[in-house]
Amino acid sequence: MSTAVRISGKTKLYGVIGHPVTHTLSPQLHNTGFNALGLEAAYLPFPVHPEQLQPAVRGLVALGVCGFNLTVPHKSAILPLLDEVSLIAQRIGAVNTVRSDDGKLLGTNTDALGFLRSLAPLDLELRGLRVGVLGAGGSARALLAGLSESGAARIFVCNRTPERAEALVSSLQQFAQETEMVAVSLSELESQPLALLVNTTTVGMDGVSVPADLERFREIRNVVDIIYRPPQTPLLAQAQRLSIPHLNGLGMLLHQGMEAFSFWTGKLAPEAEMRAALNSALQAD
Repeated sequence: MSTAVRISGKTKLYGVIGHPVTHTLSPQLHNTGFNALGLEAAYLPFPVHPEQLQPAVRGLVALGVCGFNLTVPHKSAILPLLDEVSLIAQRIGAVNTVRSDDGKLLGTNTDALGFLRSLAPLDLELRGLRVGVLGAGGSARALLAGLSESGAARIFVCNRTPERAEALVSSLQQFAQETEMVAVSLSELESQPLALLVNTTTVGMDGVSVPADLERFREIRNVVDIIYRPPQTPLLAQAQRLSIPHLNGLGMLLHQGMEAFSFWTGKLAPEAEMRAALNSALQAD
């Protein structure tokens, strides 16, 4: 699929900053979106070392860059450099999308909403449900914020280092009005009846390891692994063998990108074209 863009003095520039950024699929995603809507815009990856974040952001503003994404290790470090930060990004404590309005930097986080929208194929009404989350890193933080805003009744957080799970729950529970968050051990998690189990760890990227054995759980009705490389992790392969409805992380990647696209352009992102671009890029790996 072609992601060719028109370049002129009117071209609006967007990008992603991180270290490293060689693996990012965002240029294929967003340039396809711009092309599909006939927008004169281009999206580029910008490798930025941690100690160079502040001058890099100043440079982007000076160059008139209209917006940018942030990936590791900049999602939290960007916060003091912004003029405004959305409520969801404040709760998560991280920003992954910034828009420049005449040099005024507005930050938000599209991971939570991207995750929630990716669940559509499972036909889940999250309100009142019990959810298990494996991991306590940045992705888990975003998902917990989204799940609590959707009214999940209880969220059980399990991490290899229990103290990290406890710290995550403690920092987010204050924002959860209808949701109880609990840090638990793996054996405690296995004993819970869960409407949804989500793996936010990197365990499974090697195509061999599993973060948990689904057969040991009392009840799991749906499984999501936010890994998308490989498209079927060992956890999802086990879910398939057990006839448990399941999803990988491609939908979250797509929808968080679509939300960023709309935040920048004010236009509805072209889902079909952007999904096809991601699939094409992954098949080319």
